[in-house]
Amino acid sequence: MTGILDMTKEQVRIGFESGRAPDGSKWPALKHPRPPGHNQNNKPLIDTGNLMDSVTVDHEEHVEGVTDEALTLGTYVEYARVHQQGSGNIPQRQFLGFNKKVMDHATEAVADDVINQIDNI
Repeated sequence: MTGILDMTKEQVRIGFESGRAPDGSKWPALKHPRPPGHNQNNKPLIDTGNLMDSVTVDHEEHVEGVTDEALTLGTYVEYARVHQQGSGNIPQRQFLGFNKKVMDHATEAVADDVINQIDNI
């Protein structure tokens, strides 16, 4: 499960840097350029880097957990849900989810685990 979690965090980081959702769709562009001292490349969701860091690295608002049956990855940043789902005049810019590569890897890992468990019966 740890490998799947690491792949997911890397996928999220790449998504922030490329401005794309896990499914590969491009995020809506920013309506207004950022002020001096903030995100001069005008990439959506990377004003200060707080939201990206809260998902991808050890951060005070980072949520991560791994067990034999599940993994959890998320953030406690209060505005994360607004960007993940969109709200009012703020467009959806989904940053959490699984791309095909991660899903394929997870499926293979789970299948291998099931086979190992059956072999050990």
